[in-house]
Amino acid sequence: MTHEFSGTERYVTELAAMQARHHDVCIHVARRTDDPLTGSDIAPHIAAPVRMIRAGYGGYCVSYLKTLGSFRPDVVHTHLGKSTFRLGLLPRPRRVPLVATLHSRFRKRAYNRCDALICIARWQEAEIPPSFRGARTVIGNWTHARPRPTPAERQRMRAQFGIGDSTFLIGAGGRMIPKKGFDILLRAFQQAALPDARLILFGDGPERARLEAMGGGHVIFPGFRTDFPSDLYMLDGFVMPSLHEAFGLALLEAMSADLPVIATAAGGVLDILDPSSPSLVPPGDVAAMTRALRHMHTQQGPGHWDMQRFNPEHQARLIEAFYNRLRAGAYA
Repeated sequence: MTHEFSGTERYVTELAAMQARHHDVCIHVARRTDDPLTGSDIAPHIAAPVRMIRAGYGGYCVSYLKTLGSFRPDVVHTHLGKSTFRLGLLPRPRRVPLVATLHSRFRKRAYNRCDALICIARWQEAEIPPSFRGARTVIGNWTHARPRPTPAERQRMRAQFGIGDSTFLIGAGGRMIPKKGFDILLRAFQQAALPDARLILFGDGPERARLEAMGGGHVIFPGFRTDFPSDLYMLDGFVMPSLHEAFGLALLEAMSADLPVIATAAGGVLDILDPSSPSLVPPGDVAAMTRALRHMHTQQGPGHWDMQRFNPEHQARLIEAFYNRLRAGAYA
């Protein structure tokens, strides 16, 4: 029932593509799936052998019941609270578990009828109340290794924004809403007064106009980008200033690009970086963010991160093993 293509939608399409190597996979989506603000859409990212069924004018639930009868799944896996709530109310065959991945907070109304929950971070599991009787596990998100641009390609990427080789380019990205903390980053960047440095904020959202007014001449706002992970390679450093973050996929992608990073110790970020990491700052702390930016600027060098535990194939195998245990009645 999605209407955009962001972190949750990437999770769905990438997991489905990996599972489709060995299984029949069908993604059931709403009649309309595009975001009017950014134009992003999950549909172009779903490719054979994964099947996509779009809900008709009769409604999502009617379409889903038809799909349930024709596709005959062994597992139903949902990813958004609204669809999870509706599917939980509908009849389904016995021994077909309803599994939901939590991409944000647990909400009893949406998730209490599920047979099992997959948390993408430990803080989510800690919030699940004792009244939830289903199985639960923590399986984090993942990121794919991407080909690195040549020096000439990187130079061209930067040149489209008027950035030369000598400029230290710091980046951040995401939906421009208050909880992402971009205003904190802008204030810290201004206070840091870094010589020959620019800040680029990828993304769009209701806060964009206010953030642009705060930005000044050293901040670039390119808007929504279709290939944000590739854009990261033009950067010299990355910042995730969120007040709360369910997981922190953009941070993971920046680490995969070997960038030095700064992130707030908020939510799922603590499943990515060790709590003692010098890359962490308290959420909402402009002074701490300012110091971290100055440190990043003076150190200037690539980051080196162990990404093995975020391997996508490994995470997909963990999810499949969880399905199999559910179907075998291991959590009954």
